[in-house]
Amino acid sequence: MTQEIYLRAHTVAQTGKKKTGGNALSLPIWPERILVFDTETTIDARQELTFGVYWLCELKSGKYICSEEGLFHDDDLDERQLTALKKYVETQSAQIEVKSFPPRLDLKLYPRWEFLEKIFWKAIKNERMIVGFNLPFDLSRLAVEWAKADDGGWSLILSQRCSKQTGLWEANPYRPRVRITAKDSKSAFISLTKPQKPDEWPPRSRFLDVHTLAFSLFGQSFSLDALCRSLKVTGKLNHEPTGRVTSEEIDYCRGDVRATVTGLNALKQEFDRYELDLRPDQAYSPASLAKAHLRKMGVIPPKEKFALSEHINGIAMQAYYGGRAECRIRKTTVPVAHTDFKSQYPTVNTLLGNWKVLTADSVSFEPASLQVRKLLKTVTLSKTFDPAFWKELSFFALVEPDEDVLPIRTVYNGQTQNIGINKLSSDTPIWFAGPDLVASALLTGKSPRIIKAIRMVPHGTQKGLNRISLYGTIDIDPHKDDFFRYVIEQRERNSSSNRGLAGFLKVLANSGSYGLFVEVTPDTIQKPTAVKVFSGDTLFEQQGLSVENHGAWYFPPLASLITAGGRLLLAMLEKSVSELNGTYLFCDTDSMCIVATESGGSIDCDGAEGSDQIHTLSWKEVESICNRFRLLSPYDRNIVSDLLKIENVNFNSDKQQRRLLGYAISAKRYALFERVGEELNIIDPKAHGLGYLYPPADSGADNRDWTFAAWEWLLRNQLGLTNIDPEWLDLPAMMRVRVSTPNVLKCVDKMLRPFNFVLCPLIDTLVGYPAGIDRDRFALLTSFTKNRDAWMKADCINIHDGSHHSLSFTQTPRFDKVIPQTFSYILRLYPFHPESKSLAPDGSPCTADTRGVLQRIHVTAMRTRFIGKETDRKWEHGEDFSLLAFKPTEFDDLGKIVKASPTLIEQLAPLPIKAVARKANVDRNTIRKIMRGLPVRPGTLQRIAAIFTRLSV
Repeated sequence: MTQEIYLRAHTVAQTGKKKTGGNALSLPIWPERILVFDTETTIDARQELTFGVYWLCELKSGKYICSEEGLFHDDDLDERQLTALKKYVETQSAQIEVKSFPPRLDLKLYPRWEFLEKIFWKAIKNERMIVGFNLPFDLSRLAVEWAKADDGGWSLILSQRCSKQTGLWEANPYRPRVRITAKDSKSAFISLTKPQKPDEWPPRSRFLDVHTLAFSLFGQSFSLDALCRSLKVTGKLNHEPTGRVTSEEIDYCRGDVRATVTGLNALKQEFDRYELDLRPDQAYSPASLAKAHLRKMGVIPPKEKFALSEHINGIAMQAYYGGRAECRIRKTTVPVAHTDFKSQYPTVNTLLGNWKVLTADSVSFEPASLQVRKLLKTVTLSKTFDPAFWKELSFFALVEPDEDVLPIRTVYNGQTQNIGINKLSSDTPIWFAGPDLVASALLTGKSPRIIKAIRMVPHGTQKGLNRISLYGTIDIDPHKDDFFRYVIEQRERNSSSNRGLAGFLKVLANSGSYGLFVEVTPDTIQKPTAVKVFSGDTLFEQQGLSVENHGAWYFPPLASLITAGGRLLLAMLEKSVSELNGTYLFCDTDSMCIVATESGGSIDCDGAEGSDQIHTLSWKEVESICNRFRLLSPYDRNIVSDLLKIENVNFNSDKQQRRLLGYAISAKRYALFERVGEELNIIDPKAHGLGYLYPPADSGADNRDWTFAAWEWLLRNQLGLTNIDPEWLDLPAMMRVRVSTPNVLKCVDKMLRPFNFVLCPLIDTLVGYPAGIDRDRFALLTSFTKNRDAWMKADCINIHDGSHHSLSFTQTPRFDKVIPQTFSYILRLYPFHPESKSLAPDGSPCTADTRGVLQRIHVTAMRTRFIGKETDRKWEHGEDFSLLAFKPTEFDDLGKIVKASPTLIEQLAPLPIKAVARKANVDRNTIRKIMRGLPVRPGTLQRIAAIFTRLSV
């Protein structure tokens, strides 16, 4: 298989912008006063404001309590609903908690514009923090206009005035706009723009989304009700919004505000335990807290204290790949023992000695070619179980691959980039991280051909390190304690006695061990700028509108070594299994599902070279492998007993190991289950490839979501068992999407507010599109509703032209209907997703029908292409459209790319893009670039020209 391969690049934009040294303002961690509000809306796609509730709160004895409560409503609310609001405030009392005389029990009521002038803007000027749950949504309900901000986010106009020149309404220049830039589905940067007479406004405004704060503290996303249940505080009222003003709806909204404040107070108590120099409105993710703890210990970010050349960063980024995930046995039920590494990335950090690097006074990258060649030639599996051996692996080597088993990023299926651990050959040398090269030597039995190598060496210890308290409970001394080891040991020590501390340490360990060192944020700028691209020994400059901003703790050498270390652990486990003639069902970042039975032996399964059986390990053999990894453990064995653990899913409620079965389709698409005769018990189903869908049914009393039923239906079909269709099987498949950036829905941007939630029906690719429709310009959305019975009756809007469409299950002879995909349609296709980065047992390409033990592909790199940030996490319902089409920026050396001739473009025009891409071994976006007249590599054009005659016959 001859392919282009993709290598990550480190980039430096010549924007001329200088980053400031943080916030020079001295603001209290928690302000004395806050404004909390929540809104209710219409239930159509526009989700316009009907009314809202606000609390003005004061900080008393460490808690926020209400000093004023009021309601506000849409400026154009109809008379009937307005009357309902007025009647309500006349008969109900405010929930005032701040004592005063005489008591202030009246409920205020304002139209939207007056609420802004008397409450909202006044709160801003008085330096109150603005608080809400899912705050971007509620802020956008207050807006009268919105536009794209300079940073690519939203600019909300909340106040208008009548223009003296035109007599028309215009943005009030004396009021700031609210600028909201979504960071991801869980957080957003919120600030105010500068209005005229800026001196009348505080130098910095504060906005706190309680949803984001909860995610930062606990590492998971909550609804308001789920958060209150988790915190064991009073939650929301049980009510389904109607979009109308009723007393029940008002009570519901008031309850939401109370729940938001109650939840905030509980989160404040948790946050204050950390004693950080970090405001809650600065906590955007668990990584924010991890960084704050590192700074509290006095650790200086590597890019601030190390004089590291861009060339070194380019070498490290070329060697950077994400976690390993693959299916090894496809569409065959096998007995398994599921194993998992203990806190993989903290473990790798400790084994490699990365805490010494982070606390070093300086680092150097020293020539190490001779030492690395010697190390790789003498690698054995036994050596890799010696912790001292791992201290020698912090190196990078330029390799001329010759069927070495290494991570390869390429287009395996003619459509999308993916990373596979495969055999690589290349005439062009490529840089790899040390642990990956050790893994290759283990799996191939030969040393990679090393051209040159450099080793990262820390020197001394930086000044200013501080002993600190974690969670106000345990102390850590960065001079003598390895942060990564210490946090894991203390988490294990307190797992039963102090679950709050253990939960905190789990989040701290995971968020502080890897992602912050490779934090890159793609950004679009207004004017083309020069971008220097470094990848390995390649350096070139290009002009572009896309740049990548590096996070404060960005340090590619660590990031590359950490993920490579994780892959080495899996390679050691793979080698340990194969030495016993065993194999595995799948591996996924830090886990491997080993084919095993209680007593071992052979089972039926299509294998390599025409064999029809594979060997299973015994449970005792799996246990012996786990015991062997104890030799490598960097932890106190009296505290952390196992580095490699047989997972809990292997055991029943009586703690007895059970006969666990596994079935895998492709990487991350698998399920673990039990079978007794016709009965299946689904234990661990994975939602990869399904998680983007809005659930067709709510979780049941056993708290199992719909994927349990989906996988049981799938498995029964695959295993030929009697099946009963779930009630939801023929529902239309919908995605719930949040409009978090202006880059999507451009044709309907005035019909929908920023941060609206909408449903998007998936369209049947065979018969679902109306005749004459350009499929690339046809995507529908409709109002969000949990009422699944209403989905087929929904009025849908094409986001590209604003046209209205309805859904139907039957197509007409005129092909004028839109036919949605159903859950049945999606689930029937689900098992046909091939593991494209592997070969079938007979060495042919893996297809939809392939079964059995897969083999590694031999990839011969014909050329390299350089890319920016990737994303490999699953898309979740509730996120922005743009994440569906996310693709990394590609950096091109313009001296090495050319444009297609008009003749070739004309010849390609009538041909299917997918077919051309598959034949030419390129992705479809490359074909689209050619069709738009954009430059590509000469070899790409040559291959396309060579296949054209064959395709056009």
